[in-house]
Amino acid sequence: MVTIPLMGIKKVAVALSLLAALGLAGCSSTDATTDQGSTSTEASSQRSIDEILGSLNVDTADSKKLIEALDTLPLADRPEDLIASVLPNGVQLQPGQADETFLPVESDDFYLSIAPYVSQTHPCSFHSLTTCVGEMQNVPVELNITDAKTGEVVLAEQRTTADNGFVGVWLPRNGEFKVSVKSEQGVAEQIVTTGQNDPTCLTTMQLA
Repeated sequence: MVTIPLMGIKKVAVALSLLAALGLAGCSSTDATTDQGSTSTEASSQRSIDEILGSLNVDTADSKKLIEALDTLPLADRPEDLIASVLPNGVQLQPGQADETFLPVESDDFYLSIAPYVSQTHPCSFHSLTTCVGEMQNVPVELNITDAKTGEVVLAEQRTTADNGFVGVWLPRNGEFKVSVKSEQGVAEQIVTTGQNDPTCLTTMQLA
C-alpha cells in the first residue's frame, strides 16, 4: 500500500483492519465483484485516482463532499475503474490495489446511506459509492431521524433518492437513532447505531 498525492489533500494510508477483512465494497454488482480482482492491475495502470476524480469534476478538497458527490453521481457517469467504499471513519479508494488510499472524515460525523425498498434489496455492510444500486431510484421520500434515547429530532426532511436508489445522511458518531422513511410505497422504521464497526449501508428498510 502506498500513499499518493490527491490534488493537494493530505491523505492517510492505513493498514488493512477488521473492517477491510469484512469487505470494503459493502454491495456491488455481480460483474464488479467477480471482475475486481482480475482487472485491478489493468484498471489502476490505465488511470490514477487523480485522473479518475478529475474527470468527474467532484470536490476532492473535503472527504465529506467527495462522499456526497460520488453517492449522488448519475449511474451513467460512474467510472468503471474506480471503487470507493464508505467506512465508519472515512472513505477507501481502490481497496486492494496498488494505489489504495484512505481519506478520513475528520469531524465526528458518520455517513449512512439508506436504500428503502418494496420488493427487492441486497445485503450490504459498508456502502460502495461506485457499485451499489437500490430498487427505488429517484423517488421522493420523507426522512425522519430521532435520537433513540432522548427522542430529539436529528433530521426531518423531504428528500429524493439518488440515481443509485440511496439517500445519504450525516449522523453523529457513537449514537443510536430511529430512522423512519415514508413514501407513496409505504413506511419503514429501523434502529441504527453509528459506532466504529457499524455498517454505513442500510438496505433492510422494506416499505409497507
